[in-house]
Amino acid sequence: MKLVLAIILFFTFGLINDQVPNPRLFKLTTFKNVPDDMTGCGDDCYLSAKDEKRDVLICRTDYAGALIHVNNKAVLLKADQTVKHDKDEEIYTSGKYILSLKMIYKKQDGDEDYAFKGILTIKWGEKILCQQKVTGEGGC
Repeated sequence: MKLVLAIILFFTFGLINDQVPNPRLFKLTTFKNVPDDMTGCGDDCYLSAKDEKRDVLICRTDYAGALIHVNNKAVLLKADQTVKHDKDEEIYTSGKYILSLKMIYKKQDGDEDYAFKGILTIKWGEKILCQQKVTGEGGC
């Protein structure tokens, strides 16, 4: 009897955890602190020029991974080349989310640095949870 109850509970909680989050409860939030292992080469994404001046990020990438904050909690994603994407697009995934950073404008600023404008999209499977225009800078 206990085994049957345990199996029922396992499947019930498993199904609840796999459900798509309510978009009204999903909020991509800004942040300032970046872990030391993510500093250096990469892209800094901001919601506005004002945020860029104040160094308030919406996303940080270091080419191997990306950092976002969902409901003020840090979420790390890994670069994923297995997901089909455009040449001006970077894809990062976690167990839950798929992040796409698509560059729509890029201006070289020196040998390795550049400024850009892009579209940041967060998905859960095929469902878009958030899509935001961003501005930023990148390079080494």
